[in-house]
Amino acid sequence: MKEEDIRPKKNMLEEKRLRAEDIKHLMERKNEFVKIPCPACESDENRFKFSKEGFNFNECAKCSTLFINPRPTRDMLSEYYTASKSIKYWNDNIFPASENTRREQIFVPRAKKVIELCKKFGVTTDTIVDIGAGFGTFMEEINKLNVFKRAVVIEPSPDLAETCRRKGLEVIESTIEDAKLSGANVITNFELIEHLFWPKDFLFACSKILSKGGVFILTTPNIKGFDLLTLGELSDNIEGPNHLNYFHPDSLSRLLEVCGFEVVEVLTPGKLDAEIVREKILAGKLDISKSPFLRNTLIDQWETKGEIFQCFLAENNLSSHLWIVTRKV
Repeated sequence: MKEEDIRPKKNMLEEKRLRAEDIKHLMERKNEFVKIPCPACESDENRFKFSKEGFNFNECAKCSTLFINPRPTRDMLSEYYTASKSIKYWNDNIFPASENTRREQIFVPRAKKVIELCKKFGVTTDTIVDIGAGFGTFMEEINKLNVFKRAVVIEPSPDLAETCRRKGLEVIESTIEDAKLSGANVITNFELIEHLFWPKDFLFACSKILSKGGVFILTTPNIKGFDLLTLGELSDNIEGPNHLNYFHPDSLSRLLEVCGFEVVEVLTPGKLDAEIVREKILAGKLDISKSPFLRNTLIDQWETKGEIFQCFLAENNLSSHLWIVTRKV
């Protein structure tokens, strides 16, 4: 899988233009942004790292979580997501254009992995809930496997919720905090927690609807993964206000444990770290003149070493794509 397959450059240029418009409107209210403690450990000790597109990214002095601070309020974020032209463009253009590739390369393996984890940890498979279902492709693939008796998606975005309904999925158009649901055996949420104003509230809400011994599976960027650690503010993944929180395995595990979960497995099955960094080098945006290892691995011997290096990152929890599997205690 290549990044171009899931984020076509011609589409991403238009998305970038629309996102700039969205941010411009949001920045007109920057004086209303609020300061928060670390979203992982709640320490008030954090230091400025860099500014990008008007957003300040701070690093927690205690647990090294990176987060936007100050940040838009909950209401401002809700308004942003409702009116965002760039998010609508994702739903109307980028997701449909890349859905076949995303389905085969991301969602089919993802659905199989979730089933594998359920079997591994002996989880009852009556009800699975996917929070922030987006385009609904993951739950379509879950239904094809015919393992769960009931599959529910929770999606607060009206456009995305309607997309899921058109696919025949059972939809609750709500946030998890307001959803009328209980007794879920499995909860999944993919690339969601980094978007939330205060993740702790979300995790407590997930715990309430999860049955005893149920499994909670989430994915999020790993700020200590290879491409994010190497690129820092150069990373296209690091952007506000869509991404507010950048955890790593230790800091997110700590937060999950506080919220009543036991971490049972940590994975980083990323496929694109090496390619993403390589593209920045080739574009002249990352100077590796003093990094002979990166020159040798990502440029000079890319054809023979690139895939091997990416496998090494994935297998040793060094990729920027983080999975954490937990059980309710």
